[in-house]
Amino acid sequence: MKCVRLPLLSRDFLLGHVDAESLVRHHPDCKDLLIEALKFHLLPEQRGVLGTSRTRPRRCEGAGPVLFAVGGGSLFAIHGDCEAYDTRTDRWHVVASMSTRRARVGVAAVGNRLYAVGGYDGTSDLATVESYDPVTNTWQPEVSMGTRRSCLGVAALHGLLYSAGGYDGASCLNSAERYDPLTGAWTSVAAMSTRRRYVRVATLDGSLYAVGGYDSSSHLATVEK
Repeated sequence: MKCVRLPLLSRDFLLGHVDAESLVRHHPDCKDLLIEALKFHLLPEQRGVLGTSRTRPRRCEGAGPVLFAVGGGSLFAIHGDCEAYDTRTDRWHVVASMSTRRARVGVAAVGNRLYAVGGYDGTSDLATVESYDPVTNTWQPEVSMGTRRSCLGVAALHGLLYSAGGYDGASCLNSAERYDPLTGAWTSVAAMSTRRRYVRVATLDGSLYAVGGYDSSSHLATVEK
């Protein structure tokens, strides 16, 4: 049982099926593993501390890192097509296109999926999100953000997806949101002190850093975490 990655199952499945098993209910070690999994769901901000081998998705043996180029825009068009660079073969190849054309999109990987967040489709700024599964070579829709964002910063930390700043079609933003793939829900997190469009977000030592950007009046050299 200790080899089963219970924290990566949905909360509904844990409560509706795993918790209903008499073996789990009456065996102290199994019960502890279930509690560990539920804590992982209920305390997303502490996942860096709660992380174990059971909270990390399995990786195929021998798999190498892959670099993805997703969407974008040229002088006359907005693109939804995507390419992947295989470091083992030193080659680019075309993969499935997104369902939505996206320029100025934020992209990050959580677990074994790649997320395309927000962006601009040539007509409006987007709140929609979709994710790519490299095993099936397909994109699927995810829950939309609470705010339309293009030129946003996106990063993954402790299995959570963060989107920060950007442009909603009317003004630069300093707000930020967090997406939990296990619950399929976006929640607001603390806003940045500065409005930032074209911001870049990165992770370091368990913290998020927002670097540079544009605040509607000037380009920024400031950094905040």
